Amino acid sequence: MIAVTDEKEAEKIEALAREVELLIHEEDSRKDLKEKRSVIKQTLYGGSEKLKHVVPKGKRI
Repeated sequence: MIAVTDEKEAEKIEALAREVELLIHEEDSRKDLKEKRSVIKQTLYGGSEKLKHVVPKGKRI
């Protein structure tokens, strides 16, 4: 009986660990995307020129 509950707890822990790993991976990919966008915006900004005039209306970077 104790072995069965220990196995169930171990399975639950493994399942939660997998879910957390997926969430962390998604968070990291979002951060990477934000960093890429910020770098693109910085390279397109040319002093007196504004970014909104460089990128067509309705387009996302």
